[in-house]
Amino acid sequence: MVGALALDASTDSAGPSGAAPASARSGTDASQVLSSPTASATPTHDPAPSAKQKPLSASGSSASPIAPATTPAQTLVKGAASGSPIQKLFATGSEVPSDKKLLDIFNPNSSLVLVNKTHQLSPLKYAPKDLRAPAVATGSQEPGALRAEAAAAAERMFTAAAAQGVNLTLMSSYRSYDTQFNLYNSYVAKKGAAAADTTSARPGFSEHQTGLAIDIGDAAAGSACDFTSCFAGNPAAQWVAAHAHDHGFVVRYVPGAELKTGYLAEPWHLRYLGVGAAQDMKVRGIASYEEYLGLPGSPGYK
Repeated sequence: MVGALALDASTDSAGPSGAAPASARSGTDASQVLSSPTASATPTHDPAPSAKQKPLSASGSSASPIAPATTPAQTLVKGAASGSPIQKLFATGSEVPSDKKLLDIFNPNSSLVLVNKTHQLSPLKYAPKDLRAPAVATGSQEPGALRAEAAAAAERMFTAAAAQGVNLTLMSSYRSYDTQFNLYNSYVAKKGAAAADTTSARPGFSEHQTGLAIDIGDAAAGSACDFTSCFAGNPAAQWVAAHAHDHGFVVRYVPGAELKTGYLAEPWHLRYLGVGAAQDMKVRGIASYEEYLGLPGSPGYK
């Protein structure tokens, strides 16, 4: 599930929209026939070539039409579609990972890892090695932990929000495979598998297990709308919708993208992608990470 561990929560957050290089064209047309100056002052005309004769190129050999040269779209991010927005971002050279192995949406150690109903974590019981508790306000009894890079980004984001009078709280963050197993099964027991799958991720398919996802609350708004659709009206939700990308986070499950993400909208669930990718998604107006990767939606498990 994407939400907190409280069993009455409506969802489980992870577990819920550069131009390509222009084609280079040949600077000359080798199919043009070269003419020769006449020997006398009186213009003469060469006889029409026979059916077997072919025009000659500058080299003197038979010329064939030359197709415009094209530069194939670069595929830098493994697993993402060629020509997708994320490929264009990294093709600009403005985003350079410290380790090229992290340019892989199947690598669980990458901030770009894709986790949804058709892309499970591998290994299934993956656990990050660099988890730490972010120094932010909490709003639940669930222990808070994130991967180091995401934890630092969350600290900056919470500080920026507070400076603008918005009191974010951390409601949920890293969950182990076993924790997600118990949480998901509790939802199945309560409302059935079909309903549970719209709000809670199965173990091994949850963004929370990556250590890159958080659920937020609003300290000033009370708990009435925690993990429910009305949270969208709280200042915390409105602030992250407008500013989370500046700190490397995106609102992962938004209204209208349910068939892409596989989950109902969760304005409290944020996913860390890194500042470059998060800002690029925002500028392009792309609602789902699946679309940003140029991949099909993930409405259900296979």
